Amino acid sequence: MATRLHPLASAVTVDLSHGRIELKTPSVDRAVAVPTVWLARAIAALGDELVPLAKSLADSVANDAAIILDGTADPTPEEVAYAIALALGQRGLGTCAFERYGDALTLLWNSPPSTHADFHRFAATLVAQVVSEVTRVQTQAAVLSTHADGITLFLGSEAACDLVRERAGRGESGPQILATLLGGASA
Repeated sequence: MATRLHPLASAVTVDLSHGRIELKTPSVDRAVAVPTVWLARAIAALGDELVPLAKSLADSVANDAAIILDGTADPTPEEVAYAIALALGQRGLGTCAFERYGDALTLLWNSPPSTHADFHRFAATLVAQVVSEVTRVQTQAAVLSTHADGITLFLGSEAACDLVRERAGRGESGPQILATLLGGASA
């Protein structure tokens, strides 16, 4: 599988010796870097508009993942996971790793742009949409657990994600919830 990165040099040229920045793409296509605290505040202020924003970004990330997978006949789950993680990373959204626990699939997202609760909802919507678009399998996501520098999302059906949300809301740990989902613990 060939890896294609965004040609950032074709988008913006920074010439520090001459104090000049040259934009080589239409302004609508350019990337803008902002401090993560600004992003967190913007996401918190969005309220109900959070979902459309996440879905819009998901279209771009899914397209990036498709480009990474281009030419890969019948990609393996590992190749799809790699492409999605790389596509999220290319956009500066942190590092991600998919993990499988029996029939359960999780996404460990380290160093996301924010660890605020509003970002968790944004992240779940974004990842569910990206996975759905890339795999063509309808997927939902729910926050399974949080840690100091990231979140773990559970990926699955709507019913399974509802159960994850319910149990996480009761304070159960990620491993406890997974054990329940996989039949290793009583409900």
